[in-house]
Amino acid sequence: MKSLLGKLNLGSDGIWGDVNDYGEQEEEKNLRQSVASKVYGDYLEETRTHHSIPVMDREIEKFLSQIPNGGVVLDIGGCWGWHWRKTHIQRPDITVVIVDLVRENLLHAKEVLKEQVTNKKVFLVHGNACSLEFEDNTFNGVWSVQTTQHIPDFRS
Repeated sequence: MKSLLGKLNLGSDGIWGDVNDYGEQEEEKNLRQSVASKVYGDYLEETRTHHSIPVMDREIEKFLSQIPNGGVVLDIGGCWGWHWRKTHIQRPDITVVIVDLVRENLLHAKEVLKEQVTNKKVFLVHGNACSLEFEDNTFNGVWSVQTTQHIPDFRS
């Protein structure tokens, strides 16, 4: 998997990469960090207050049906990674790489996706959506929900 993650380093916390320059996203990072610094007893119950889990589960299922066997998915702005909590059952053949600007979000994702992270089916990357460090044609699909709206001066 090191070839997939390229020149990223693995941190002692099990998270790949490190963002040091947040540029115009410093304010967004601080806001997200304050939310991520809280302790949550039930991640899905907390998620339910902000997202429609059944709707997102159906969208993930449709998305995964388009990924080839053994495919690799990139999730930009994946936060807690709860979208991928069933992939080890639905599509155990795929690998997911979750990138998030806030390392603390990825620590929560580690809890939500324990089995998948341990089995190296989900990789967590502390990275910036504006400067992804992956080779071209690395991924079979890219998933991103409610991320670009938080990037100042995003150009598609």
